[in-house]
Amino acid sequence: MKYFTFILFSISIATTQLVKPVENDTLNYTHVYFEWEQIPGAKSYQIQVAGNDSAEFQNPLIERVDSTLLLIIEDGLEWDKTYQWRIREIDDNDSYGPWSESWSFYILPLHPELSSFNIVIYDSSGVQPGITIMDWLGSGLIYAINVYGDPVWFIDSDVEWNNGMDYKVQFTYFLENGNFIGLADGRESNEPGRVFEMNIENELVWQGPSELEGIGGHHDVFPMPNGNIIALTSQDTLLPVPEEIELPETYMYIDSLPWQGDRIVEWNKDGVEVWSWSVFDHFSFVDWNPNLYQDLLYTHPIPADFHYEWTHSNTVWYDPIDNAVYLSVRNMSRITKIDYDTGNIIWNMGQEMPSGDVTVGTDLGFSWQHSVKILDNQNLMMYDNGNENDPFYSRGLEISFTETDSIPDTEIVWEYELPEDISSGLMSDCDRLSNGNSLLTSTTSNQILEVSPDSVKVWELLPNQDGSTYRSERIPGLYPQAYSVIQPDFIDEDSGQTIYLPIGGATLEYEIHNEGWINEIYEYSINDNLGWFSETGTIEISPGIYAIIPMSGVIFDSGIIDTLMFTVIPQHAPLRYKVDTLFVNSQLFNAVGNVFPQKFELFPAFPNPFNPSTTIQFAVETMHTLTLKVYDINGRLVKTLVDEKLDQGIYSVLWKGTDKFGRPVSSGVYFYELQTEYFNQRRKMILLK
Repeated sequence: MKYFTFILFSISIATTQLVKPVENDTLNYTHVYFEWEQIPGAKSYQIQVAGNDSAEFQNPLIERVDSTLLLIIEDGLEWDKTYQWRIREIDDNDSYGPWSESWSFYILPLHPELSSFNIVIYDSSGVQPGITIMDWLGSGLIYAINVYGDPVWFIDSDVEWNNGMDYKVQFTYFLENGNFIGLADGRESNEPGRVFEMNIENELVWQGPSELEGIGGHHDVFPMPNGNIIALTSQDTLLPVPEEIELPETYMYIDSLPWQGDRIVEWNKDGVEVWSWSVFDHFSFVDWNPNLYQDLLYTHPIPADFHYEWTHSNTVWYDPIDNAVYLSVRNMSRITKIDYDTGNIIWNMGQEMPSGDVTVGTDLGFSWQHSVKILDNQNLMMYDNGNENDPFYSRGLEISFTETDSIPDTEIVWEYELPEDISSGLMSDCDRLSNGNSLLTSTTSNQILEVSPDSVKVWELLPNQDGSTYRSERIPGLYPQAYSVIQPDFIDEDSGQTIYLPIGGATLEYEIHNEGWINEIYEYSINDNLGWFSETGTIEISPGIYAIIPMSGVIFDSGIIDTLMFTVIPQHAPLRYKVDTLFVNSQLFNAVGNVFPQKFELFPAFPNPFNPSTTIQFAVETMHTLTLKVYDINGRLVKTLVDEKLDQGIYSVLWKGTDKFGRPVSSGVYFYELQTEYFNQRRKMILLK
């Protein structure tokens, strides 16, 4: 029976390293992502992590067994420590292979401003598992703690911006691609704020425009489903002083002042503005806060710097179901729903004002609210700061809508009232967690509280500790995008990793393992240079689940080298794609594996075009004296690669792009020719430099 042998030289190409952490890697987290190369014949892998001394592998700190190609270790590793790790395969007979080389890595010292936080767990079974991300206002620190209050990751503002300025970064949202977005505060450099995307390694991935009006980007930035970014920016317009305002005698000469409002701006990843909306185009100027205006005139020391904070918006949120943008306007205690396509206001919710434009939820009683969002059930959630409550208190709110022909009815369906000493008149946040609990963040008291659906405390970061955060977010871990691709099994032979397949139809099975924490849709494809395999598809895989992807093709008796590529692209993180490239060599074998070519043949060089070298393969039918020579485009001999008597078989020769004296040749077209007494064949190749 005839078989074709595929000699598959496996190369993985991806945006991440084949081995991670790499040698001498420096990490800013204690939850570590380990990744390694596939070993042929392995059923699973044993991984060991030890101290820096190689002798410490005798008593490793961590020892695990895993059946994929990555492992996330979230306990046992400490700040300011150097570690080393290694792996070895375990086969189907539970036999262990040799250990790999070891790789060392260093975990940075914890930032000096950070330490463990005092946490109270009231009900361990009711706590939403994961880590809590927050920032330290004004310091430029963003960090995460585990449920016990221990910091597990941090970044600072020590990054290089494209305009050479310094900014203090603030956190807004963790993304499904494993990065996060936020605001860069440039006030210390007298620069307007801007938005950014950064990875967990403290590296900027995207920088929003820096030349913005006024204070620039502020308070909120939100990820759009199409990959764009939507954010709040400031805008000033000079308007007359309202007649109702009593000017101090010192400032009687003032007849107009700049009103500071807000624009909502959407940028694409090229930094191009593709959508915008301004309060000056849609709000009535009769709606304003006299108390804030009057306080400005009596408390601000420099008349030239007067500006009335008309709106002070603090949240922008896009809802794809309604195709609507929500804007939280603090100084009007108003929430505005905007039709994305037309820019028209659908409704205003909150306190009634002179214009009569507020028609929804006028009896809800919230004031100076922050962190407005739409939940999965299409209800609205917010942190009601309650600055106008007497006595003062803040609360978390969930509000439902009953649609009518015109104005929707509203109802508070969940409420958690905070005591006065914990309540916050500034910033703050309220989130709904995946287990149904709610997470309330009070900025001024620096308290974070997790409560059950029936408003019972289950977890608390105790108030009045060091630091203060605008918002917090509970996520399952640092790595939403963690997946491995396992190729069909191979046999190690002298020529490389080999798989035996019969002539005709063939099926290769790949495995995609989703080891992150989001449901991910993976786009996959397989293709090659000769058209033996050509198939694409998509598959949705839940966290902790893997899928077997059968890829079918037809193998022909061509006896030439081919290149097979299997590509996987996560929908939410296309830049984290992975490509497994297999160099395929089809050869005819007898039953015991000896090569018996049926004819003389010169195969195409691979790669071609090439730089700096290429491999030339040829088949010898019977023992013969032959030559293999390289000629330039003018027919001049460049180099003789083979001139001898050879037995029957398949041979490979590497040409390094040099002449007979070993000197590099110039780029261009070359010919290579195989010649015997009865056979002659010539092919073309191209050297590119």
